[in-house]
Amino acid sequence: MPKYCYFCESCKTGFEITHSMKEKREKCELCEAFALRRIPSIPNYINKINKSSDKKVGSVVEDYIKKNKESISEEKRKLREKEYKA
Repeated sequence: MPKYCYFCESCKTGFEITHSMKEKREKCELCEAFALRRIPSIPNYINKINKSSDKKVGSVVEDYIKKNKESISEEKRKLREKEYKA
């Protein structure tokens, strides 16, 4: 399951929650106020790219595209299995 970053406007606290893509959180887990705002975040595999490497920009882009295609293929496979099992 993916991690999502949230910020509570009421208690001014940011935190991460792991939940399904369909689920939406509206209530803060800390102060229980209904003032959550989802913060866009960068996927973990992008953060792991070595910034100090001698790779050319094109090869970094190709790696990124390859990882995204794999991720999309995996999600499609999961959705197909879920759809046909129901």
